[in-house]
Amino acid sequence: METIQKIVTGVGLHPRTGVPDVGSVRAARQAAWLASRTGAQVTLLHAAWAEDGSGPVELAVKATEELEQLRELVEADGASASIRIAEDYPWLALCRAAIDDGAELVLAGKRSVADRGRRQIGSTAVKLLRKCPAPVWLVNPDHDLNHRHVLACTDFSPVSDDLLSASAWLAAQSAGELHMLHAWNLTWAEQRAAADLSEDDYAARVDEARTRALASLERQADVLDVDPTLHLERGDPHVQILEKVEQERPDVLVMGSLSKGGRPGFDVGTIAERVLPQAEESILCFKPKDFVCPVS
Repeated sequence: METIQKIVTGVGLHPRTGVPDVGSVRAARQAAWLASRTGAQVTLLHAAWAEDGSGPVELAVKATEELEQLRELVEADGASASIRIAEDYPWLALCRAAIDDGAELVLAGKRSVADRGRRQIGSTAVKLLRKCPAPVWLVNPDHDLNHRHVLACTDFSPVSDDLLSASAWLAAQSAGELHMLHAWNLTWAEQRAAADLSEDDYAARVDEARTRALASLERQADVLDVDPTLHLERGDPHVQILEKVEQERPDVLVMGSLSKGGRPGFDVGTIAERVLPQAEESILCFKPKDFVCPVS
């Protein structure tokens, strides 16, 4: 995170008043918080596109003024910022801006659970998780800009190393705590192999799997610059993540946004997508280094 130099932040405007929505303002200020520590350039991007998807809309003078005020707010927070208007779907405009600018991070406001409802599966947030080439930070409008409690979820894949490094840096910036979570279980092959075992042998097999998972979790923790609290929970990852979020109430939840083996841009039902509709927290999602963005 400390090497980020280009950030794109989505800004949604009220169609009648032109006022930025609360989530967009918080996302812009979160971008400024990060940019003031890394020297990054922030691009505030508004997609002038009809809510019904029918096409571009003319930007009112009031909206232009509101965007300029938001830019001034970001710069008052210590960052350098510019404004860009795009005539495209918001998720597509953000993806293309990330590609064109070589942005290392995309931020957008996150709806509250109460506001989302059934529209979530087609939302800008989900499309960004699936298709955006850069990490995506969905910012809860009600949360503090500082990160005194960071919860990072690891599955020991290569992308976990990136998200853990970022999580440790975020926690350190606010003298906060880093918590690492791994949800483990016997693999399908291990469960089949254990079907004929005695109760004692099955318990031993489970204990062996847990010991391996704990050793992997400790190895990842050992290379970080902070001393994290480790959580090892048995069960489905999305269930364990949501339970831990409920217990810990982190300021930001950090995780991968693609499941293993999924097709780029079409990986429906990933853990991140299952967590997103139910978690109020800000969510920072990373993709593998070899992710191929389907947007051209």
